[in-house]
Amino acid sequence: MNEKISALMDGELLDAEMDRSLGRLKSVADLRRAWDTYHLIGDALRGHISPGLAARVSQRLVAEPTVLAPARRERRAAQMALSAAAGVAGVAMVAWLALPTLQPEPQQLAVSAPPAVSAASAPPAVVGAEGYLLAHQRFSHTSAMQGVAPYARTVADEREGAGK
Repeated sequence: MNEKISALMDGELLDAEMDRSLGRLKSVADLRRAWDTYHLIGDALRGHISPGLAARVSQRLVAEPTVLAPARRERRAAQMALSAAAGVAGVAMVAWLALPTLQPEPQQLAVSAPPAVSAASAPPAVVGAEGYLLAHQRFSHTSAMQGVAPYARTVADEREGAGK
């Protein structure tokens, strides 16, 4: 079997024979020790092992200082100031974005006498249901059209009504 182990290490076995040899290496402890010994001999012949390696590693480990905890770094005032500024900027950004949604919509108070309206600010008179819807459009639910499209349609309706 030692010849087969040597041939296996050199890559000279056929596939079927290699599978059988590897199976026996896994199951037999004496063959595994021979495998390890052959590899150790090969490493020594190639110069990968130097004498006294374990002793040198042990000496270096003994000479190495033991560090139980890393050194504590002091935070500078500039780092603290930048951290605080970043926090304030984040809070300001959130407040700036959320504030418009938190304000209630202005409500009109009921007045006993209607205020005087000048002729220049009065909307053009549109007759029928179109006029009613145009006058009360701001109180209606939000339409599916977003952006400038509702405004453009309102302006177009106002201009059509003014031409009549």
